[in-house]
Amino acid sequence: MKTRSVKIVLAGLAFAICSCGLTQTLDPKSVELAKTVPIADIHSHTYILNGPASAEVVKRMSTNNVRWAGGVGDLRGDIADALKGRHIPAAGQREFAETFIRQGPSALVQTENVYFRDLFRDAHDMFAKGIIKGFGELHTNNNPSGPPPFRRTIKTDNPVIRKFYGIANEFGGFVQLHTQHNAEFTEDILRLSADFPNTTTILSHCLPLGQPEDLAYLFEQRKNIVCEMSAQGELHNRLARINRRGRVYDSNGIRPKWKALVEEFPDRIMLGSDTCCGWDAYYDEAIAEIRTNFLPYLRSDVIEQVAYKNALRIFKLDAGM
Repeated sequence: MKTRSVKIVLAGLAFAICSCGLTQTLDPKSVELAKTVPIADIHSHTYILNGPASAEVVKRMSTNNVRWAGGVGDLRGDIADALKGRHIPAAGQREFAETFIRQGPSALVQTENVYFRDLFRDAHDMFAKGIIKGFGELHTNNNPSGPPPFRRTIKTDNPVIRKFYGIANEFGGFVQLHTQHNAEFTEDILRLSADFPNTTTILSHCLPLGQPEDLAYLFEQRKNIVCEMSAQGELHNRLARINRRGRVYDSNGIRPKWKALVEEFPDRIMLGSDTCCGWDAYYDEAIAEIRTNFLPYLRSDVIEQVAYKNALRIFKLDAGM
């Protein structure tokens, strides 16, 4: 295990020993900052079919002091027009979903698939014009972390994903992946991130099934791998009717080893809402959960990095928006 991974494990153990049976101590400065700090929502779904109106998107962001949003599809011109420089436009999710639904998982690795062919044809122009900044959310392995009808397991390093990475690499763009942690994925993502050094990999939900030490290992190996923390509290489990505590945090605060990871790698973690699947009505609650159960338990300097400063750097956003 690498040195930093060891530090995370030891820090988590020390934190657990000190706080066993006790409420985690909160810094008043962190508590106050968590209430008002601007947030960049890196997992903000805006579906074309039955998605929220652009006016509603702007309203809910304003209500929650979410200054920037995007990172996942669908790509909608009305959202881009409404948010302008606050938008993080991504393509590819709709094409990925259409392919899976109509042709099955085997077609997800075929670059000449009709849905991918048109996107790949137009993507260079879309990047050049600023219509997109990257691709996502691309599901390569969401079994069991996705809804049962939409689960699939394909190899992450495949011809289609390589095509996405290659195009993004030319423009310093990103690819946001929803996948599970396992040994094959680790090999795949380290290979892809090495072969396409100008592409930033965003791991949706901070890599389901991965432990903090697994993420620490990836962060140590590659500077162009980051993750976002959407759906890691209790809310999404409740909405999905899953009787389970939040993976990373809950009403008692952040799990010790996750807190150690975030504070060891504060430049690699971002936030997201992930109110997918008809859950738009819970957007306020998703952001409130982050502000109440996650951010207050971090150091104040780390809060700002995780909440929005990392997004400003990675997506080249305007801090004054």
